[in-house]
Amino acid sequence: MRNLKIYDIRVIIVAILGLTILSCNENKTSKTDEKQEHSEMGHNNDHSNHEGEQTKEVQFKNVETAEAFQHYIHIKTALVNTDANEAKAGAQMLAKVTENKVFKMAVESIINTDDIEAQRKAFAEVTTQMEIMLKGALSSGELYKQYCPMAFNNSGGYWLSKEKEIRNPYFGDRMLKCGNVAETIQ
Repeated sequence: MRNLKIYDIRVIIVAILGLTILSCNENKTSKTDEKQEHSEMGHNNDHSNHEGEQTKEVQFKNVETAEAFQHYIHIKTALVNTDANEAKAGAQMLAKVTENKVFKMAVESIINTDDIEAQRKAFAEVTTQMEIMLKGALSSGELYKQYCPMAFNNSGGYWLSKEKEIRNPYFGDRMLKCGNVAETIQ
């Protein structure tokens, strides 16, 4: 009986150590990913990820759509990083390049609040409007429509990304990788 208890304790200790190691690896990956997301905010044109895999360069049929999408990604990255001020800055740039009134109102909802959760909610509508703008706008490459079923009290929420890898703007580092690729836009 005593050997069984020692065995059980050893199994528990090994399990805890294993989870700790996995958790540490996840943290290292998250920090690397944060650096990659941060470089997106700075509009770095290096579209390679840290594993050396190249993503296809997305080309747009017109400069206005390309610029709007760049600002959209700026907002998304700021929300991933839970940075309300940076989300606001990206939204201000996006508001300057869009003429669509519904789109502009959604973007202004991000500009007019410092509440990151309110910005995330507004970002869902910005995503809907951005997706409309992107219909038929790509000349090459692909984008990814991603989905988190847990966003907005399990109502779910979509966002757009240049990479297949999930970086959830609705939860940030709380649930960074929650979601999946729902559609590939070409």
